[in-house]
Amino acid sequence: MSGCFVSISAGVRDSPGPAAARAYPRLPGGSLKGAGRREGALVHNRWVTADDDHRELDAAWGQLFHLIDGLPSRLRWGDVHHLDVADMADRVRGLGLYLDSAVRLSSQMRYEPAFALLRSALEQSLVDWLVFQGRTLVQRFKGVGEEQWAAWQKDRAAGADWTSTIRDWSRTKKGDVRVVREGLFSEPDEHGDKVQMSIYYFLLDQYQPTLGPPSAQMDTSFVELEDLRRVAGENDALWRTYLTWSSLLTNLQENALVNDADMGRLAVHYRFLSGYAHPVVDHRRETYGRDASMGWPRYDHYCSELVLLYALALGALEVRNFPPVLDTHPGASLADPDQIDEVLRAAESSASHFWFLGTNVHSYDVWQAHNQASFRLFKAGQLTVPTAPAPDKIPYPVDPLRRLIEMHRNTEELLTGLYYQSAWPREDAWFR
Repeated sequence: MSGCFVSISAGVRDSPGPAAARAYPRLPGGSLKGAGRREGALVHNRWVTADDDHRELDAAWGQLFHLIDGLPSRLRWGDVHHLDVADMADRVRGLGLYLDSAVRLSSQMRYEPAFALLRSALEQSLVDWLVFQGRTLVQRFKGVGEEQWAAWQKDRAAGADWTSTIRDWSRTKKGDVRVVREGLFSEPDEHGDKVQMSIYYFLLDQYQPTLGPPSAQMDTSFVELEDLRRVAGENDALWRTYLTWSSLLTNLQENALVNDADMGRLAVHYRFLSGYAHPVVDHRRETYGRDASMGWPRYDHYCSELVLLYALALGALEVRNFPPVLDTHPGASLADPDQIDEVLRAAESSASHFWFLGTNVHSYDVWQAHNQASFRLFKAGQLTVPTAPAPDKIPYPVDPLRRLIEMHRNTEELLTGLYYQSAWPREDAWFR
C-alpha cells in the first residue's frame, strides 16, 4: 500500500510498524491470519484474496443454497410420513429463498434492500429455531391474589400433578402471573408414547397478522362484535407472548437455546439490519462510501461481502437447527448426512471471520479489545500494556459493517504499539 493514512482517532496508522510492535496475525487457538499480501493470504488453511468477486464465499453460498433448496427432497420416512416434519423442512427451504433473494439483490448493487430482506430472514431463523426445538409454552393469568398465589406455590412445593410441567413462574404486584410450562404433547400412540411438539408450530397457522387490535374490529352479519374483539385480543396476546422480537429472545433463552451473551449478539444484528428495514435513517454514505452522492448504487466490496456472510451464517444456523426435529419422530431421517455436514462445515469455515454467535473472536477483535484494556490502564495512570483479554471477555462489535471494513486494513495503534495485520488489506478501507 502506498502512502500513509491516519484515521480520525489520532494514534492509529497504516504501516508495518516497528519491530517491537505486538502483532495480531494469529487467532487464539491457532487460526492463521495470513501475511497480509495483496495477492492472497492463508486463512484456516485456505487462500483468500482481496479481489472483488468474493469467489470462495459465493461458491460456499451456492452449495449451501442448493442444500437448503433441496432439503425437503432429502427426507426419508419409515412407516409414518410425518406431516409436521415436512412442514418444517419447507420452512428451511422458504428461508433459503429469502437469503438467496438478498444475495441476488446484492449482485445488482441493491445493498440497502438486501439488508432489509436479511432482517426478515434473521427473524424467521429465530422463529424456526423455536418451531424446531422449542419445548415450552407460556400461560398468563390476571387478577391472581396473594392468597391464591400462595396456594399455588404450596401445591407446587407439594408436587401437585397440575404443576408437574411448570418450569418457571412469576407474579407481578398487580396479580399478573406468567407460567412457563413444558409442552405441548401429542396424544399417546398404541404403545403409550407421546411426541413433544413446539407451540410455535401451531402458531404458524393460528396467528392472524391482518386481524388488528380489538378496537379495530367491525360488526358483521356473521360474527358478533364481542366475539370478534375477544378473538382479536387473544390474537394480540399471542403476538406479545411469543412473536415480538423480545419474546423470541426470551423464549429462546427459556428453552436453553441461547445464553445471555448470544442474546446480546442477536440484538446487535437485529438493530443493524432494522436500520435498513425502516426508512428513518439515510444509510447511503455508510453503504456506498463517503462520496455516495457522486453516484449510487454502485459496487461496494464490503457490503457485498457482508450480505454473503449473513446468508451463510443464517443458512447454516437454520440447517443445523433442523435435525433435532427428526430425533423425536421415529423413522424420519435425512439422506446423505455426511454430505450435508460437509457443506455446512465449508459454509461455516468460509464465514468464520464474521463472528455471528458464540465466542468466535477474530484477531481484529482481540486487537481492539487489547487496545481498549490498555487505554483504561493509561487513564488510571498505569503506563503499561496489559496482557490480551481472554476470548470470552472481548466485547461484541456493535456495527458489523464498520467492523468488516476495518478488518481490511493494516493498522498500528501508536499509543500501545499493538499492530493488526489484515489478511485482506485494501486501500479503499481507509476512505470509508
